[in-house]
Amino acid sequence: LLRVSVQLIDGTSGLAIWSQPFDRGRRELLNVQQEIAQAVADQLLPDSDPEITAPITQDATANEKLLLARHYEQQVRERENVDPELLERAIQLYREAIELDDQSALAHARLAGALMYYGDIDAAEAPAYRALELNPRLAEAQHTYGQLLFARGHPNMGEPLARAVELNPNLPDALATYAHWRWYNLGEQGVDELYRRALKLDPLNISRYGALGAFLAVNDDYAGAREVVEQMKALFDTPESYSAIAHIYDLIGEVDHAIAWMIRARDAEPHNPQHVEKLAEYFVDIGDFETAEKLTPDLGVGLLYKMRRYEEMIELAEELIFDFPEDIQLRIYLAAVYNLTERYEQALRLITSTGILNTIRNGNRGPADYNALTVLSNTAYRSGKVEQARELVLWWRETLYHGQNAYWWVSISNACNSAILGEDDEARRLLERALEANNLAWEPNLRDAACFKRFADDPAYLAVVKHFDDRRAMLRERLPATLRAYGVAL
Repeated sequence: LLRVSVQLIDGTSGLAIWSQPFDRGRRELLNVQQEIAQAVADQLLPDSDPEITAPITQDATANEKLLLARHYEQQVRERENVDPELLERAIQLYREAIELDDQSALAHARLAGALMYYGDIDAAEAPAYRALELNPRLAEAQHTYGQLLFARGHPNMGEPLARAVELNPNLPDALATYAHWRWYNLGEQGVDELYRRALKLDPLNISRYGALGAFLAVNDDYAGAREVVEQMKALFDTPESYSAIAHIYDLIGEVDHAIAWMIRARDAEPHNPQHVEKLAEYFVDIGDFETAEKLTPDLGVGLLYKMRRYEEMIELAEELIFDFPEDIQLRIYLAAVYNLTERYEQALRLITSTGILNTIRNGNRGPADYNALTVLSNTAYRSGKVEQARELVLWWRETLYHGQNAYWWVSISNACNSAILGEDDEARRLLERALEANNLAWEPNLRDAACFKRFADDPAYLAVVKHFDDRRAMLRERLPATLRAYGVAL
């Protein structure tokens, strides 16, 4: 037998106010943890009936496999590039743990989470439901179930995410996922607190800083976003942190600083092509197409779209869509360009094929959903189906949350919707709101959108075009000095 002795110490006097020994065999060590927790809770809360969560598994070997799998999974999640072999190893360990203890809700929940991260939503469904069946009061089971509903675009996707936070307000993943859902569906209120709680509980996770910094930047809190950047600079010195810092700088419109940090990421990890691709994108954003092409001679779909090289983009995207039929973002980009080049029926077919229009009524999952609605409304408007476009925009406005911040995507999208509805004065007001944004608008969404065609000579619209042109010119001009200040070179 092994004896575990537990004491409660009074914080003022330093005297023991309760103690109890627990004698157990070696195979019972996992179970005794729950008994100790329950006994301590009974002493501290004698008038309540606290429910202590069951141990994660009844099997010591399964517990070891769960811990190792979690370690591997966390390593994968902390990297910008997914290591499929390491993630597959984590998935296999979760499955082995379940074979040893099929009653472990946590093992099923974590297997489902890893499978979703791997991109296999279908395989994740059974363990996600099994975890919920075994223990609906387990926060990770609710969180994983919510993620599954989110991925599927099912109704009430926010409910299990909120329930996970309620069950365990100290679970960083649940806090961050719920923050994202709440932001896109209910608005900014309370989101800052959720992201900050996740960060406080998980202070060495780069993605926590990135999520908070992005939220602050998009909601026009540039000072707050810069504070997050300074915290990251003080804590981290890795390619992943350099890339995350660059992303926040990009969102606050300081793209010259974003370029400097992406150069650092590239230099620290020269074999990672994503660093070079992102670097090229930042040069496209500031209007330096020549440098972008030197960095990546084989331009991808996203860069061709931002450079407004639509025919080239269509040719490439049509080839890629056969190899990556599940890539929803690719379909949205291609549909957008079909619309811009007056291929309206093709645009409508592609947007419909994403499935987004069937799920958006259940909640907004992020930029892809908004992009699809924007392409659809502009396609209808540009093809002469004005009333259909207006019905869609009115439904959108009445059903989904709309931000009112200056961030270019928000202000310009809202202005576009007002223009489609014929609310010209409101469209001009919202365009003027975009003048407060430092972040750079994508040229196709501003210059080529159907909703702005009749505003081509309008002073409010022309002022916005000039605003972003001037910012790009300013950033190109100050970039050399910024790179010298950082001690980096292209």
